[in-house]
Amino acid sequence: MEDTDVTKTEKVIDDKILVEKSKRGDKVAFEQLVRLYSRYVYTNAFFILRDSQEAEDVSQEVFVKVYLSIKNFRGLSSFKTWIRKLTVNTCIDKLRVKSKSLDKKVSLESFEDNYEIVFTNLDHNIEKNFITRETVKEVLGIIVEMDETYRIPLILRDLQDYSYIEISDLIKKPIGTVKTNIHRARKIIKEKLKYEKNSRSMKK
Repeated sequence: MEDTDVTKTEKVIDDKILVEKSKRGDKVAFEQLVRLYSRYVYTNAFFILRDSQEAEDVSQEVFVKVYLSIKNFRGLSSFKTWIRKLTVNTCIDKLRVKSKSLDKKVSLESFEDNYEIVFTNLDHNIEKNFITRETVKEVLGIIVEMDETYRIPLILRDLQDYSYIEISDLIKKPIGTVKTNIHRARKIIKEKLKYEKNSRSMKK
């Protein structure tokens, strides 16, 4: 546990150094930031958009935004929080431009085995609300298949720790609707987990 805490501390320090260098125009430092956060940005974008190509496009767009505006980054929040907000906002804007997401099956098999670390290391609510660490992949598989109405607010609340007010503002829905849809999404997850667990038990 102590080793993990040390690693996190070192990473924060590295972030700050790389950000400060990038603000001074150090392109090598900026490229290091891109490498450090490219997987994080892509995975967040994928779970919102459910499209690998669009997630790639958003990733490129986000880092262009970071490059153009990093000089104005004041460090009031962590760089990770800042880039997460840029990613979410860019995805929401993209969803507004197009019609509702197509109803399509999405596979998580293209992700590396450790893809879930993007969420589970962020102290968000997903494990507390639903699952043990062993069922993270199952839950994310259920989430990515959800209708946009439920998927987006759930991701923002339980994976990204946005407040209900922030979510309401982002997706332009009343807070009451946001809360209702998140409650419904959580119920869907619990029901599907229970169904899958029962199905496995019956096969034994």
